[in-house]
Amino acid sequence: MKKKVGIIACSGEKLVGGTLSRAAARIVVEKLRPNNTIILCQPLFMAGGLERHGGQQERDFAKNHPTITIEGCEEDCAKIAVDKYSGKPTATIYIQEILDMHPELKPKSREDLGEDGMKLAEIIAEEIAQKVDELFRSK
Repeated sequence: MKKKVGIIACSGEKLVGGTLSRAAARIVVEKLRPNNTIILCQPLFMAGGLERHGGQQERDFAKNHPTITIEGCEEDCAKIAVDKYSGKPTATIYIQEILDMHPELKPKSREDLGEDGMKLAEIIAEEIAQKVDELFRSK
């Protein structure tokens, strides 16, 4: 079995950055790099010890595979969780940095990203996919 890269997206629901991070993660796993990536559930990862729900499996995966965290805000929740339970993340993507690079694109809302928001999600997904490619090239 080929190694995969784990992706842990922000689980925050109050900010558009959380929605963008989850949308981008789905695009990567479902469309851009389906054979090389897997989404890890941040709440389950943080809860851990919930073997019947896979919490320990999430942590073990991140210990044994490269993991990319996607941060929807400056709190670094995903990065902190991976660092605490599985070791340093391989890479971290900050949504705000990408938003700052594309001021012309304005997500509609956290509940409905709209056309601009989905364009941003695609841009974020492309950046994540590039990181995945870098990880596979460095092996």
